[in-house]
Amino acid sequence: MNPFLRALPLLLMTQLQATEIVAHRGFSGRAPENTVAAFQLAWDHGTDACELDLYLTADQQIAVLHDKDTQRTTGVAKLVKESSLAELQKLDAGSWKAVAYKGEPIPTLAQSLATLPLGKKRFFLEVKCGPEVVPVLAQQLESWKPRAAQLCIIAFDRAVAQESKKAMPWMKVYRLSSEVTKDKKPVDLTQLIADTKADGLDGLDLGLKWKWDAAMVKQIREAGLELYVWTVNKPDDARRLAALGVDGITTDDPVMLRAALEKK
Repeated sequence: MNPFLRALPLLLMTQLQATEIVAHRGFSGRAPENTVAAFQLAWDHGTDACELDLYLTADQQIAVLHDKDTQRTTGVAKLVKESSLAELQKLDAGSWKAVAYKGEPIPTLAQSLATLPLGKKRFFLEVKCGPEVVPVLAQQLESWKPRAAQLCIIAFDRAVAQESKKAMPWMKVYRLSSEVTKDKKPVDLTQLIADTKADGLDGLDLGLKWKWDAAMVKQIREAGLELYVWTVNKPDDARRLAALGVDGITTDDPVMLRAALEKK
């Protein structure tokens, strides 16, 4: 047998195990999303990275939560942009997930980042609001420059991604995209790649529903961009995408995903 063909299984396994595992809003499969508890649980279970969502509050602070209001995760309806950080942190963001997490607060960005171990692990910071948060974000992250490799910013909004890269050129910024636009039209991958390159960004972070195949990955790679995918919760999907050569996979269950990629 050709030596290269004999080496293929080993090469594939190396690729699978090299894929960065990103815990979606922390270990959100087991703990309340976007909380210190969820991030800490993810680190404790060996994830490579955590993703979090952030908003600017009414008093120009940064709160970590996914929705523009607090109803879903706290049971109390408050718009983030109309609430102070102190008001938000009085809410219980844990009970909805399990009694054991009762009283878990909505964290600040600083409280979330404080969980990040020294080394190669990192946080993906998704900006959920507009470019108005970028100056505040840049100020809060200034002290993280020595640990720049442990942070990156992701955003659907092109202006947010552009402004983030301008304000923090020392950090990687990836453009998020679903496979369709808000009016349900297919996203033009070629144009998305061109825009990402023109904006000086570092890569793409694309949804699972894209038509993933070798040609798609090749097109993105040939543009010199890094490539991530979200949100993957089935072992077969994880192995298929890792085999295609994506850099990382975001999941609600990093333990499941690692087991899937290490399966021989």
